[in-house]
Amino acid sequence: MTMLSYLTPDGQVTIPRSILKSLNITGGSDVLIEVIRGQLIIRKIEVIEAESDDPCAIAGLDTGIY
Repeated sequence: MTMLSYLTPDGQVTIPRSILKSLNITGGSDVLIEVIRGQLIIRKIEVIEAESDDPCAIAGLDTGIY
């Protein structure tokens, strides 16, 4: 899904409602923002309880896209 948005003078981007709905992202959802090879990447993440001792385990970070 590709849609056009714009950057406000304050540096904010509006994510189209259809994208938010398709990813089940609501106000207060956590997202990860990265710059990879010159591209801005925004990913939905979910904080999960880790089975290990890692208190910072986050679902969706093991994609290997780096």
